[in-house]
Amino acid sequence: MATRNAGFQKAFLACGVSKIYEPDAALFHQGDPADGIYGVLSGGVRITAPADDGQNFTLHQEGGGFWVGDLALFASTRRLISVIATQRTETLFFPSSRLERLVKDNPDYLRDFYALSHENMQKALRIIANLGVTGTLKRLVLRLLHLEEVAADPDGWIQVSQEELAAMIAVSMPTLHRSLQRLVKQGLIEGGYGRLRLKDRGALISLCQS
Repeated sequence: MATRNAGFQKAFLACGVSKIYEPDAALFHQGDPADGIYGVLSGGVRITAPADDGQNFTLHQEGGGFWVGDLALFASTRRLISVIATQRTETLFFPSSRLERLVKDNPDYLRDFYALSHENMQKALRIIANLGVTGTLKRLVLRLLHLEEVAADPDGWIQVSQEELAAMIAVSMPTLHRSLQRLVKQGLIEGGYGRLRLKDRGALISLCQS
């Protein structure tokens, strides 16, 4: 959003309505009708989607500055994912009726909305590409580096359970636990209940490049 022109930003933000979500509350669920776009101002959200076996898996987590909901809105389809607050989260909600009027009055703004979709597609492709990296430890480190970039905690803590992290990199819990313990013993990360923090980002990047 920060890269879009000032005219679009002002007109777009004028359409927003403040909404606050408590931990584990859903901004929306997979299959819901698309009724607008959400911008995360503070806090954080996790993104889940169902696999073919019916189980829901956590795909990613995001913090402040994340925008979601534009793809289903402009395609006039139902939501492909669920977005759940990981902590108390403040958002701006942009109802579809207001956005439709905005675009009708300013057709050029469609390019700005497509830019938001392009940004989210870049993130999705990065996640998919990193899943193809050989070696559990490298896949884990790449995902932790990505999660840290969008961590909502000012002290750098990544709020994520081991179950969610294992699903994100497609490994079993025992395999994940061994990899985490290896990183802890090397002094590269530290852990807490339902959270992790990177201690040596440079060394973690070097590990991925080795």
